[in-house]
Amino acid sequence: MKTKLNIGKNIVWAVLPSRMVIFLAFQAIIALIFQSWEDSQTYWLLSATLTNTVSIILLVVLFRAEGKCFFSIFNFKKHTFKKDLAIFSALLLVAIPLVMLPNLILPGLFGKSANFATEILFKPLNNILLWVLLFLFPISIGLAELSTYFMYVMPKLKSRIKSKTLAILLPVIFLSIQHCTLPLVFDLSFIALRALVFLPFAAFVGISTHKRPSLFPFFVVLHVLLDMGTVAMFFIS
Repeated sequence: MKTKLNIGKNIVWAVLPSRMVIFLAFQAIIALIFQSWEDSQTYWLLSATLTNTVSIILLVVLFRAEGKCFFSIFNFKKHTFKKDLAIFSALLLVAIPLVMLPNLILPGLFGKSANFATEILFKPLNNILLWVLLFLFPISIGLAELSTYFMYVMPKLKSRIKSKTLAILLPVIFLSIQHCTLPLVFDLSFIALRALVFLPFAAFVGISTHKRPSLFPFFVVLHVLLDMGTVAMFFIS
């Protein structure tokens, strides 16, 4: 038991930046395959899905090491479901604008057009790959992303560092800045935009799940639906 505790204490600091690093690693592999870094940027959706797969496997292993089932975190709480649903429905009035507005406001702050990031992110992809990713990407990111930061890292940090505020803030920040390498484009405005665009929503989810952990499965469902919309953007771009 003592050995497991030591492993858990150390690995949380590796898990915190892990997705950002793995995004970059898969992009580098794709760049080697196509012999082009620019072409690898187009396949960021594939890089993300592969990273999500690695994250899920890692979380399954980490939860199992503590005698827990990773997939149980996605269960709705029966005794609080109605109240959670009512609260989450109200929170949607804040969550949706926090997702949409940064995409509209931030490009202008960097002197860019509203379509600046869209033109980089949504380039033509193979249709067969897109249809596969239409399902794999949203489901995998729903399982991997919020759970990494708010159901593994955040609880671990709460028990290991004195500042509860910092224990919430660090996962929020890393959830947001991970997008710097999804994809990594060597343009400082794009990097800054990607680092900041998800920060309000990440903070909102982090604080909400901290205050009421039973809301977590609802945010996962929202996340999956939003990212189905992300893949759909490829079909209309």
